Amino acid sequence: RVDRRYAFDPTDGLYRGETSFLDWREQTYPGWVADNVVHVAMSKSLSTNLDHLFLLRSLEALTGEEHGAAALAAAIDAAFWDGTVYRSAKTTTLDPHAPPRQDLLATSLAILDLGTHPEALEGYPLGEHGPAVIWPQQQHTPIYHNRGIWPFVIAYSVLAARTADNGAWVSAGLDSLVRGAALNLSHMENLELATGANHLEEGETSGPVVNSQRQLWSVAGFLGAVVHGVFGMQGAD
Repeated sequence: RVDRRYAFDPTDGLYRGETSFLDWREQTYPGWVADNVVHVAMSKSLSTNLDHLFLLRSLEALTGEEHGAAALAAAIDAAFWDGTVYRSAKTTTLDPHAPPRQDLLATSLAILDLGTHPEALEGYPLGEHGPAVIWPQQQHTPIYHNRGIWPFVIAYSVLAARTADNGAWVSAGLDSLVRGAALNLSHMENLELATGANHLEEGETSGPVVNSQRQLWSVAGFLGAVVHGVFGMQGAD
């Protein structure tokens, strides 16, 4: 009810709020938002609205009552699907258009949770070492989400690709996961996009700025990609 009162915008049927996973704002938003987060709060992201959709569907399943999940699903498609790809976010009410930016986790979740555009991954760039977390990259920004490969995000994309019957993406995603773990002898938190390295030294933009071995969500993502993505095993409802 609180979200519905303060975050919901009845003009387009979406919830306001920054991206759900890309939580280092300067990595994915314009640099000036670091000192002016009002515009971030006014924006609407694909990933966060998918989170709201999951919660509303769960609430409807628990109560047997209608809480607007179907309307939100339709609003998400109307706002973020551009005919070829899912765009990551809409900006403020001053400019309500969705700029040409993509987010791999949100795209994957949209395929899994909406099911309306299984072809969405076909328009997402896939590099030699795997897909980037965001696209396009930002100049003069340290490597982390920006110019980053995140194994757990790739794992979700593998599951989405399986759902979409996109065998080429499943193969590329699994290759990225296996190679990244093998070359580092560990499941890293993230890797640099162009080289696949766990660190790239290039002055002020060196990175990934934060990284770690045996990262739990990378381990879980790898296991999930194999168990669910390769073998198709699912838990009981």
